[in-house]
Amino acid sequence: MLNSSELLPTLDFAKIFLLGDYGTGKSRFASTCPTPGFVFDFDQRIQSYRGLNWDYETFTPSGQEWVRFEKVFNEVRQKVKDGVYLTVVWDSATASQDLAMERALQLDPKRSPEGGPIWNVHFQIVKNLLAPKLNQLLTFPCNIIVTGHWQMKLDIKTGDILSIDPLLVGQLSDKIPGYFNEVYASFTRPGGKYILRTTAYGLYKARSTMSGPLHLLPNEIPNDYADLYKHMSTAAVREKEAREAIKIT
Repeated sequence: MLNSSELLPTLDFAKIFLLGDYGTGKSRFASTCPTPGFVFDFDQRIQSYRGLNWDYETFTPSGQEWVRFEKVFNEVRQKVKDGVYLTVVWDSATASQDLAMERALQLDPKRSPEGGPIWNVHFQIVKNLLAPKLNQLLTFPCNIIVTGHWQMKLDIKTGDILSIDPLLVGQLSDKIPGYFNEVYASFTRPGGKYILRTTAYGLYKARSTMSGPLHLLPNEIPNDYADLYKHMSTAAVREKEAREAIKIT
């Protein structure tokens, strides 16, 4: 029987949900991850990966595109198992909802009085399409980077910001981040510098299982996989040393 007292931070296969506004370097971070890699390009932003060793498929919202996506997804899963890809990027969760919605509208002909989707019908289908696929993605034995965007929830009367959450449909806003051990927030700093937050910042949510109760990672790190790996390596050593010191005393 295993015991959690022996667990140490793992550097095997980062699983990161990276959230931020447009233009804050999310795709840029993903592009710095180990290659060969594959990008599910829902945002049509593959130019961020140009000149690097990334295979990709771009998906535009339509019911039949979802069918093609599922076929590509299975092909990529097999290639990861075969050791072809070291990193898989889902860019972005926000845009992939549009693809899933088109499939939902194709699967169920009901429409609202305005001719659009019905909340408790089509949005439920979107949830049922996306959540299992993202769960499956996290079982791939490689680095997984999923990007997403923020939405602000406002008080209708005062205009005050009540919360800043992932721009995902309904319960997915809470459910999808819960799949990940690492949820980082991307920001720009003066001079156009990109950074990642590993802890919450104001109403922006972020957290790191890797950092743990010892707070092993800095609150902010450079927006680059090599820097993240360096900090994680240091964190693993620090935690191991702390455990050994406790045993000695």
